[in-house]
Amino acid sequence: MWVAGTSLAAAVLIFCYLRIAGTTQVNSDGAGFVLQARDMLHGNLALHGWWAADVSFYTTELPEYMVVTAAAGVRPEVVHICSALTYAMLVLLAAFVARGRARGAEGLVRALLAAGLILAPQPTGPTLVLLGSPDHVGTGVPVLVLLLLLDWAEGRQGRRRWYVPVAAGLLLAWSIIGDPLIEVIGVLPLFVACVLRGGWIVWSRRAAEPGPAAAGPGRATAAARRGWSAAWYEWSLALAAVAAVPVAAAGNWLIRADGGYNAANPWYHGQRLHEIVHGLPVAAESVLVLFGADYKAVTGAGNVAFALVHLIGVAVVLAGFCFGVWGLVRPFIRLARSRRLGTAAAPAPADLVADFLVIAIAANCAAFVLDVPLQNAYSAHEIAPVMALGAALAGRTLGSRIFALPASRPLARRGLIAALAAGLACYAVLLGTAAAHRQSAPRNVAFTAWLTRHHLTSGFAAYWEASSVTVDSGGAITLLSVTDGGGHGRLAPQKWLTDTLLTKKMPPATFVIVSPGEKLRRSSAVATFGQPAQSYRYGPFTILVWHENLLPLMGQKAKSPAST
Repeated sequence: MWVAGTSLAAAVLIFCYLRIAGTTQVNSDGAGFVLQARDMLHGNLALHGWWAADVSFYTTELPEYMVVTAAAGVRPEVVHICSALTYAMLVLLAAFVARGRARGAEGLVRALLAAGLILAPQPTGPTLVLLGSPDHVGTGVPVLVLLLLLDWAEGRQGRRRWYVPVAAGLLLAWSIIGDPLIEVIGVLPLFVACVLRGGWIVWSRRAAEPGPAAAGPGRATAAARRGWSAAWYEWSLALAAVAAVPVAAAGNWLIRADGGYNAANPWYHGQRLHEIVHGLPVAAESVLVLFGADYKAVTGAGNVAFALVHLIGVAVVLAGFCFGVWGLVRPFIRLARSRRLGTAAAPAPADLVADFLVIAIAANCAAFVLDVPLQNAYSAHEIAPVMALGAALAGRTLGSRIFALPASRPLARRGLIAALAAGLACYAVLLGTAAAHRQSAPRNVAFTAWLTRHHLTSGFAAYWEASSVTVDSGGAITLLSVTDGGGHGRLAPQKWLTDTLLTKKMPPATFVIVSPGEKLRRSSAVATFGQPAQSYRYGPFTILVWHENLLPLMGQKAKSPAST
């Protein structure tokens, strides 16, 4: 039943999220990943000559883009399909992590609570954060897979084997190569949670033995040794988390040594105190964006009502986080109390996955406030994993508490389950409403048609037109992204989601697209290629055309005034 239900839910969710993703315009950010996937499918697996963004997503979402591009070809819909697949995976994985080892009605309630909280993303405004091009949203997928692995290892007798930490470390290392944010939401939480649990085991074993005064130091030492031995699994997981970082660094080194892609410098850095204080309201709004509750960034009564309903979900996630924090610290409080009073040892920490989720959410939010320049709510993509992790934690903590109510209070349990069912039905209606929104055309599709009619099929453009037009045309038009950052104000390839070796592979280039507000000026084009033979205008764009191949002139020195 779970397999059949999950399969049916996946099909429905993918369709709905594909429709919601279609309300956003595909731009050069997503188009760049489509072109990277095409290049990898043609044998350039290391992306030789490419400059990635500050995060490559090489091992997280690019493999998905390769599969979809292989099936659908180079087209803007690839971005929407991948966004829908990624978001559907997040919803389903969050549900299964929330379900954990619970079965029957409790497992179903926990899973549905987690899935319902993130079921219906906003169809307008900040939808681009969740269902646009890759930008940390999909990074939650390998973290949730890791948690399922840990649950599997905890839930079956004898499954605490050496290969579980090894598999966890390899999964973390693989994911770090694609997105270093995994160090914050994967490595750090696993290390801290396992060290805390291992420390509790050692401390409780020592507390259970007579003190040195009564039995001598040898017995206390033996108790500590037995405690360390009993916690071997926790120490192994902590060591695997730490080891994943240098293993990932070695993987990145191998990619560079093989002539693979380069990554742009990260744009985030430590913030000053006044910047942190100024960014706190933006951080709070960013959390609302993730859970579809940002009533400030949308217009229209329907969209505002949509967001206000989702405020309930935000409150549920906050409650689940608070319960998770209490579950993390409670065993240590009880152990300290039992040792002080000389009573029996306190119960051990019960839920490694819940502890992991609490630490991961706190670490991601702290890094967001301390390191990211918070300018507007669209910065929410930097804490995008918090959405799925928070939903999983709420389902895992609150769902179990519904069934922890005493049998003498059946009405309370039934009332909470009825409220959950009503909320889930409401969110399902909102999902259908969002999926019915009007679809948007790709950003430069009309301009692409104009270039095709004028037989302009190979040239240069600024970033926001280059990859977008190339993908909109299905690869029939080839544009290299350039900027006027070359020597003496000349044009040079853009070092952001761009194949800088395209000059050696593209057809003869004959035109340059100048766009206002971007780092590509007419004077730079003239300084690089000389005066154009023709000039066209299309909307805000100026198209400069030459009757010669411009590619050999890209690397030459500036022309003299007489030659121009």
